[in-house]
Amino acid sequence: MEKIANQIIKYLDDDRTSWDDLDRMRMNLGIQVLMHNIIMIGTILLIAHISGILWEAMFLLFLYGTLKMCAGGIHFKRSSFCLIGTGIFVEGGVFISKQLNTPLSCIIIIYLICLGVLAIIGPQGTENNPISPLLYEKLKKRTIFLVLIYMLGTIIIAVSMDIILYIPFIAVVFETLSLLPLHIKSRIV
Repeated sequence: MEKIANQIIKYLDDDRTSWDDLDRMRMNLGIQVLMHNIIMIGTILLIAHISGILWEAMFLLFLYGTLKMCAGGIHFKRSSFCLIGTGIFVEGGVFISKQLNTPLSCIIIIYLICLGVLAIIGPQGTENNPISPLLYEKLKKRTIFLVLIYMLGTIIIAVSMDIILYIPFIAVVFETLSLLPLHIKSRIV
């Protein structure tokens, strides 16, 4: 991906006058991240389409991704591990959500436990992407807000349509679990 990113930058700044070396490095990293995300999401959604769960996978990926942008959590250092881990989460999460038959009261209790955990230990940055103190409180509030919205949506749909939508619940539980390794690691070190 680095070679492709370098070619794109070379094409965009062929006379090497638009950007300095730092700008080129930032552009290179940004293009690599964009390419990684396009390939990862495309691959996951292609597999979901083949598995017959495309719409559910898109919904779960959107809800989880939105929450992860605020709460942070574990990030894999290699693209292949990220693809495999996220793919297993999305595919597995959809299949788990289809098999769940948990009463709404239990779902609400688990939502509240996850909310408490996220409020106490979230958000979590990584070595390569730490969270600045200025951004920390804003991200914490957004995380709490999103979990409350997901929980409220689940309750409203359960009461009004007499079905429990488990995908937002799965997104919150998995995001909560993804924060734990970083929190444990920070306590040990």
